[in-house]
Amino acid sequence: MLLWLGPALVLALAVVCGFIVWCVGTEPGTRWMLHTAVRQVQGEVRGIQGTVWNGLRVQNLSVKLPEVAIELDDLNLKVDWRELTQRRLHVREISAARLAITVTQSGQTSQAPFSVPALPVRVALDHVAVGELSVTTDGQPLPVGVRNLQAAFSLSGQNASLALQGVDLAHADITASVEGNVDVSELADPWPLSARLQARVQTSRASSPLCVHNFLPALPSAAPATTAGACAADVAVNLSGSLDAMSLKVDGGGQGLDLVFNANLLPRKSLPVSNGDLALRLADGSTLKADLSVDASPNEGSGRDHVVGWVSADRLNLGRLVGSAIPQAMLTGKLELDAWLQDYTNLLSAKVGLQVAAGSSWNRQPVSGHVRANIAVQDGATPAQAPAAAGAAQASAVQMAAPQVPPPVWQRLRLSGLDIDMHVGRDRVSGKGALGAPGSQLALDVAVARLADLWPGLQGAVRAQVQLGGTLSKHDAKINAVYSPGAAKAQGIGQGPFDVRLDADGGWAADRAGVGEWKGRVLALSVSHAGLGMQLQAPVAVSYAPQAPAPAWQWQVGATTLAVQLPLNQSVVVRHLGSRGRAGAWETQGAIDHLTTSRRLLREVQKTLGLAQSSADARGRVVVASDKRNDQQQIDYAVDWNMKFLGALEGRAHIRRLSGDLIVPGNPDVPLGLQALNVNINAKPVGASLSRLTADVRVVTAKMGQGTVTASAMLRSTPGGGFVLDRKDPQTVDVDAEIKDLGWLSLFTGDAMDLGGSVRANLKARSKPDGTWTTSGTVRGENIRIVRVDDGVRLLNGTLSAHFDGDRFVLDSLRFPARLRVTPKEWRTAEWVSSNPDARDGSLTLTGQWSLESSTGAVDIDLYRYPLLQRSDRYAMVTGKLHASASASGVALSGKITADAGWVDLDMLSSVPTLDSDVVVLRNGKAPAASAPVNVSMDLDIDLGPRFYITGYGVDSGLVGDMHLSMHEGALTAMGALRTRGGAIDIYGQHLQLRRGTITFQGSATDPVLNIEALRTGLSVEAGVRVAGTAKRPRIDLVSYPDVSDVQKLSWLLLGRGPDDSGGDAALLFSVGTSFLTDGEPFYRKFGLDDVAMQSGTLGSTGSILPVETVVRGLDTGTSDIERRFVTASKNLSKGFTVSVQQALSDTGTVGRLSYRLARGLSADLSVGTVNGIALIYRTIFRD
Repeated sequence: MLLWLGPALVLALAVVCGFIVWCVGTEPGTRWMLHTAVRQVQGEVRGIQGTVWNGLRVQNLSVKLPEVAIELDDLNLKVDWRELTQRRLHVREISAARLAITVTQSGQTSQAPFSVPALPVRVALDHVAVGELSVTTDGQPLPVGVRNLQAAFSLSGQNASLALQGVDLAHADITASVEGNVDVSELADPWPLSARLQARVQTSRASSPLCVHNFLPALPSAAPATTAGACAADVAVNLSGSLDAMSLKVDGGGQGLDLVFNANLLPRKSLPVSNGDLALRLADGSTLKADLSVDASPNEGSGRDHVVGWVSADRLNLGRLVGSAIPQAMLTGKLELDAWLQDYTNLLSAKVGLQVAAGSSWNRQPVSGHVRANIAVQDGATPAQAPAAAGAAQASAVQMAAPQVPPPVWQRLRLSGLDIDMHVGRDRVSGKGALGAPGSQLALDVAVARLADLWPGLQGAVRAQVQLGGTLSKHDAKINAVYSPGAAKAQGIGQGPFDVRLDADGGWAADRAGVGEWKGRVLALSVSHAGLGMQLQAPVAVSYAPQAPAPAWQWQVGATTLAVQLPLNQSVVVRHLGSRGRAGAWETQGAIDHLTTSRRLLREVQKTLGLAQSSADARGRVVVASDKRNDQQQIDYAVDWNMKFLGALEGRAHIRRLSGDLIVPGNPDVPLGLQALNVNINAKPVGASLSRLTADVRVVTAKMGQGTVTASAMLRSTPGGGFVLDRKDPQTVDVDAEIKDLGWLSLFTGDAMDLGGSVRANLKARSKPDGTWTTSGTVRGENIRIVRVDDGVRLLNGTLSAHFDGDRFVLDSLRFPARLRVTPKEWRTAEWVSSNPDARDGSLTLTGQWSLESSTGAVDIDLYRYPLLQRSDRYAMVTGKLHASASASGVALSGKITADAGWVDLDMLSSVPTLDSDVVVLRNGKAPAASAPVNVSMDLDIDLGPRFYITGYGVDSGLVGDMHLSMHEGALTAMGALRTRGGAIDIYGQHLQLRRGTITFQGSATDPVLNIEALRTGLSVEAGVRVAGTAKRPRIDLVSYPDVSDVQKLSWLLLGRGPDDSGGDAALLFSVGTSFLTDGEPFYRKFGLDDVAMQSGTLGSTGSILPVETVVRGLDTGTSDIERRFVTASKNLSKGFTVSVQQALSDTGTVGRLSYRLARGLSADLSVGTVNGIALIYRTIFRD
């Protein structure tokens, strides 16, 4: 049996060895071996070339394990298997074009420290290369791309060494080339190692975060970048030690920056730094240095650590580092820290000090000073919680008390030894004291003469004193601050100083749920500015709990009284009954018992706010005695409100008049005669963010009437807490008004028009979803009055009937009956008006409509025997129909009117001084107001009728005819003819009969054709004047019947006879005629006279300002100015002597006068003739 066993074992061993040699030494065996092995781990292999013994190449290899999956492309493996005999695995080359590793974590982490098990052989990898490495952990790829890895690795026992010949790392547009060595002396905890790495980091994009100049453009650079690749940095890292203690040194530089960092690390600690220092040097020579050291407490288990550090800067140009985000700043100083920590994380106490040395600056202002403070943190139980903790300790004898949650660190901080003294130019901030302990006090003083020294663009100055004291649970504060936005003596809104004074106390406490709340009182509060201000009259309770959950209120303000200071030493007292709120909800309630205003007070408020009318615009008005009384007239209101908001507005607000009257501004002002004024506003929620807002207004006056207005709308709430009105929501307006007197409308029409009458209106308006309105209601009026005194238009006793229909206002009827108030002075017109039945029962009726939406409409005017003009110098009674329409394109007027009777006095028209319509009077420096152009078109027929007369200027005649006026595109044209009917004209001292007078319009209304002829009748030769041509170019000729020479025409016209045979008359008449008909020398110069004039008045009077008669001697009005005219001819004989002759034109009176000037202003007159006498006259002129 044993004989067969030996050979069998040898044969089996030979077979196994042959099989192994076949697997590793032949290509088919290698393929079979790899396929079989990969199949066991759910892998796949393709493209196998070579053998395991001589060298293997695999096109693709993938292996899937439970927690990791590996895939390689173009794997090359060369191993020197012979060195296994020396217990050494020597891999000459292992490389792959791509290596992908996918790791899936199971969630179970071993708590035991990781260690590498001991290997029976030494491992040497001469060349390790990976073209592209990708690692994915739980679906998240490695944020850094790895390419071109070249390395060598060796492992001997517990020693390992990695020689990193090069690797390229990439993230976004930043690339890094790294090389170095890593040596591990023991592959087990605490992993002692040493490493030396060098890297060059650069980018190809100029806007990359690696480019320092891209973010700090003002930073100087020793080597300015000329290409995008110049944004680079070189970093060297040296690391030695173990996880128990490790030293780190980092050297870096580039782009004008040099960095050196040294640190001793404790990787296992929560604060992994034992000590370290940092030095940063810029290209301009400025430096930033830092040092930090951490010492553990000598008492084991106490968990306390002492941290000491400092940061110093030497000529550090902060402006260049940060750029334009801050003003120019240079810092030289040192910040020191000395702190105690609990378990490296919890602050126990700290000393902080900042010293700013000379040479520092901020915004071009020198900076110096220091800040020192001691900070301590109380234990977990605050003073407010201490009693509760004591009670809990007693209760623990029966039952263990629930653990207390310590308050946040900021609630347990104590500040002591605070010392602040900072100077920026002339500005200073100082402070001393402590805060957080019972009885502690902290005082701060801020004095900034120019805020622009601290930050460019800020205006004004600030002066403030702040006092804080006590603990978090019980503290007080006093603040006095003055902000002056303008110059030191400036006043007015936005220019004068703001003065704020605050005195408050309170405390912060937390409830059992840990929700903190501040409760306190505002003891005093006052704010004043530019004559306005407010002052708290009584302390008010205030609370604030920012983290309170709904429905608890996050802030609350209690009841108090607030006085609002107004100009003229007046004030308004506001009773605040309470307000509170939270996110998305608030409530407020209050009242004003007396809100007293006057026009003077409102004017002062406007002046304070800069809204008052300038003094230059206020000049020029007429000051009446009632102005001062109206300015002082007061009106007293009462206001109260109670409003809530919880997604939608709810509540009410009331305004009512208590006493006084409103003065409606005008010229003159109009007292409203107010008896009652009530405004009620109510809001009622109808949805989650929708409320119905209703406003009721009731006004009652003594003389003008009363009215009630009710309006409603849907008020929507926005997510931000605002309110909007959506035009699609329904809106209503109801008006019920009874106006007793429309006289107040004169405030809008001016003094030239007087309106009056009573109106009763009932209007209902409803909005539609498209934003338009529909209306309904009626308007009734009685005793309507429209008067224009200057024009003689008096529309009296009118009756009004109108209604609203949809978007139209329909004027059913506005009728004015004819009233004969004035008897014309012209006897023919007066006789017809007073005696003819056809002159009675006239009327003026208006009908029409107006579109409220499109602002268009039309009106029809029906006149019948209506005396439209009734003045002492003009009169017109007309009949006709007119149609006027208005639209956006302009105003159109058409129709026909006929004068039933009319009269115009030309003398009166010329005696009233008026400015032309194209003259506009403006104050100095004021530009004329721009007027919107209005397109006016007109087609109007005018018939003067059979009873139209003109008198004055010596003319007394009837005027008949008709004409058509039209205006299109601003051009006025006239067609028709007017002609005289009989009559006479007094001219040249003669009474001429109008034989023919025709004015023909053929286009232009300003240049008609003239054909007028007037003759002196009753003589054998009837001579006169003929006017022909146009109004702009008239031609005046002498005419006679029978036709005679021009000299004889003039002699018959002026002298009533022919010229004498001597020829003297001929020369005189020729001179007179040429002076009449040409622009030559006045005719009286031919007679040697110095002056010839026509005057009105008393013949022979001396020019006294006293009337000739002071007592009425009869009912007759006397002679008119026309009847008292006379001609005066005068001649200066010598200096001071004047001879004159006065000849009456309407009678035979003649006066001769000799005047002599005795002195300046003093003269003597001797009169002979119809009036005889002597007068001594003194004249002087009193100037303004």
